[in-house]
Amino acid sequence: MSVIVCFFNFQCKDPDKQAGPCDCHNKTAKKEMKNIEAVVVYRIGNQPAGGNQGPDQYILSTEPKDFDGASYSIGENLLAPCQESMSVPVDFRKPGLRVMVSYKRKECYGALTSPDMHGAYGYYIDLTAIRVKTP
Repeated sequence: MSVIVCFFNFQCKDPDKQAGPCDCHNKTAKKEMKNIEAVVVYRIGNQPAGGNQGPDQYILSTEPKDFDGASYSIGENLLAPCQESMSVPVDFRKPGLRVMVSYKRKECYGALTSPDMHGAYGYYIDLTAIRVKTP
C-alpha cells in the first residue's frame, strides 16, 4: 500500500539523496549582494504555542513594503545573519531601522521557521557591511 501512496505522491524522495539541513555552517555563501536597502525586523523569541520558540532575533527584510510598517512579509526577502547569534550587530538592533547592507547569501532557502507555518523561509547570509541609511 505504501508503494502505491508513494507512487501517487510525486514528492517522495530517497532520504539519502536529499540535501542536508539549511544552516550557517553546512552551506557555502554563493550570491554576493552590495549596497542593498533593508529594514531591521525584530522576531520576539520564547512565545506561546504558535509563536517563535527560539531566542529573540533581529533580522533583515529587503521587501520595500516592509520599510514603513510594523509587520513584515515572509519569504525570500528575509535575511538572517550567521554572525551575532543569528542577529544583526548590536548597534543596529532597532526594529524599523533602515540600513544599507552588503552580504553573501547562503545557497539554501529556509533559514527561519514558525510553528504555525508549514515550511521554512528566508536565507542565511554572511553580513559583510551594514550602515544606517541616510536620507
